[in-house]
Amino acid sequence: MNRRQFIQSGAALSAVGAQPFVPFSISMADAGTVTPNANESGYRALVCVFLFGGNDSHNMIVPLQTSEYNSYAAARNGLADRNGLALPLDRLLPISPTGLGANSLGFHPAMPNMQSLFADAAKPLAIVANTGPLLRETSLSQYRSTNWELPPQLFSHSDMQMHWQTMRPDQPALTGWGGRMADVFRIASAGRLPVSISLGGGGIFMKGDIATPYQVMPVRYFNGAVDPGTRIARTPVANIDWNWTGSKPQNVFINDFSSARANLLEQQYGRLTRGSMEIGEFVSNAMYSVSGNNYTLRNPVSWSASPTVLNNPLAAQLHAVAAMIAARQTLGTTRQVFFVSLGGFDNHGDQFGNINNTKSLLAGKHFTLLSMLDQALKTFYDATVSMGISNDVTTMTMSDFGRTMKSNGQGSDHGWGGHQLVLGGDVNGGRVFGEFPFAAKLPSIDVGEGRLLPEIAADAYTARLAQWFGADSTELATIFPNLSRFPSHVPKVAALMKR
Repeated sequence: MNRRQFIQSGAALSAVGAQPFVPFSISMADAGTVTPNANESGYRALVCVFLFGGNDSHNMIVPLQTSEYNSYAAARNGLADRNGLALPLDRLLPISPTGLGANSLGFHPAMPNMQSLFADAAKPLAIVANTGPLLRETSLSQYRSTNWELPPQLFSHSDMQMHWQTMRPDQPALTGWGGRMADVFRIASAGRLPVSISLGGGGIFMKGDIATPYQVMPVRYFNGAVDPGTRIARTPVANIDWNWTGSKPQNVFINDFSSARANLLEQQYGRLTRGSMEIGEFVSNAMYSVSGNNYTLRNPVSWSASPTVLNNPLAAQLHAVAAMIAARQTLGTTRQVFFVSLGGFDNHGDQFGNINNTKSLLAGKHFTLLSMLDQALKTFYDATVSMGISNDVTTMTMSDFGRTMKSNGQGSDHGWGGHQLVLGGDVNGGRVFGEFPFAAKLPSIDVGEGRLLPEIAADAYTARLAQWFGADSTELATIFPNLSRFPSHVPKVAALMKR
């Protein structure tokens, strides 16, 4: 291990605290008092997809009826040829949400898979409209008053990302709601693998008071297929390739971290490194069979071999998630929380593309990102269907914030409320939950520049998914301490899930 790796790893220990030296145990269930009421029966996985940078969800889902579309287009300053952000009406992909009428909304042209899933007979896809971080239920007049509590540093990337991941905007948070869920459900890990598993960052999201998350790597592709020489779970190795002393560097490396230390920081560092080795070896042995230098999944996953999917970084993360879900019985877990991510959504100046030397929203950064999201979610959902567990896996999106409705000439700026997607066999899909911001609604929720005041608190949205996961009302209050502040928001998402 080199100096930089040691410093980076050591910095991560500052929030953990030193502990007396003890032989490492990979049991996650034996620490603290186990919550007695959590429903850990069967199997369920919650997959959290964070869209870093602030997704312009006002173009992800667009009103289609003529008068509504015209109002949307005006709010977005017209079409691309006028430097506006309105998508062409004839290129939108129509959907007919329950209760909103035929072809009342349309998906972005880059999202044909979401259109088909929304209309699918199984109805696995739902939209949660205009949701975001709040401190309490807030009206436009309250927002404009000088004495109403609002999330601090509104419209800031780092702060809004923190609010979404911690659900504690009212104070500096040391844990995330994913980590607090893992605390509640840690006994579901059967003493082996942590409930919380990260592939795309989410350090604070996955941090609990007790449970420790485990990080795996995305699936790696080579020559249009899964690279047989790599695994998603790997153990730390000695950062040297010489053996001139006659010793085996990896053995020296392992023995060094197994030695008792007088320094508390060294003790904790060694303990965590040994833990990573043990869990990595356990996961690797559970998931892979080995032949020479090649690794083959013991529980193969049906996955698209499309070149676009095999070059999609979000799909590579979700492929690894699917592989871990396929190995759930061998891994010995009945609950899993996954965090994956896709970055690049801060499209102030690169939302447009160019088609035939013409400025267009049918190309460009945002188009590409939504296409990746569309492909990855569909491929992952198909994999859960193939495994026969689509009812037990729910995928949901989060993002820093929505964007401004108003165009800045090259893209959109930081907003607030935005729309999110929820996908899975247990989702009451084909619906929009909450009130979609049609033209008549906009004046009462526009806080300026087309930044929308959220009408569903992020707490209510995410708590409904934790409830589906198996948390009861007492545990929800632990995971989401501010949930009781949103009595009229919670019912808006009550029917989001079938269970």
